Amino acid sequence: MGCASGTGKKPVGAEPVGLPQSWIWSAAPGVAIDSKDARTVRGWYESSALFQGASVSYPGFPQATSADLLGELLPPASGIQKGGTERLHIRSITVAGGELRASVCSDGWDESYFTPDGKFFSAQTTLTLTTLVMRQGGPSKASSPSAQQALVADATPNPVGRTPYSSWLKGPGENVFGNWIAYSREIDAHPPVDCVAWFKRNHPGLKYPTGYPNDARPNRPASAPPPTLPASPGW
Repeated sequence: MGCASGTGKKPVGAEPVGLPQSWIWSAAPGVAIDSKDARTVRGWYESSALFQGASVSYPGFPQATSADLLGELLPPASGIQKGGTERLHIRSITVAGGELRASVCSDGWDESYFTPDGKFFSAQTTLTLTTLVMRQGGPSKASSPSAQQALVADATPNPVGRTPYSSWLKGPGENVFGNWIAYSREIDAHPPVDCVAWFKRNHPGLKYPTGYPNDARPNRPASAPPPTLPASPGW
């Protein structure tokens, strides 16, 4: 698949680059991981990470995000980038009164931050609970003209260094956000017991909280990019 820009066709060679990332999703009993609502939630989380990295997103993401929230997601001026594999667990999705609310555990143990020249900078927060709130409505008028719509067809990330997204990212080929617009994303660094139990299942034998300093983490990458795992369930 090709890439399309929010401002028209992109010039040749203008594809953004970044560190490889992948997402492994699971869900609590009663939550269908490939349902329409779950695809909306998954697409928004993945797009928000890509947008923060290099203003890249899946089709429709800027229009499916309020102006205030989109402003909070702008890439850092420092150029620090995140790479690796994030595991996410959907605890619940509730839809009522024109509002979609998703509760998601995020395990960032296999993610790291790197400086623009590819040097390890710091480890990602290990485990958090995020609550995403979306509301029904037409496309947001405050979409970012700089947001690219990057779509590629490689299902197994295996790049070296900062490489074009087309060499490692696989995203949906259609707008998965429908009529939903994200208005808030609350992050809690004190996750509930079910998130902790899920984290322990992801990393048997690893104590929680881990308490490892950056330079003593057993999975600390020696150089960029950190290892990435195939996305699941993917698009």
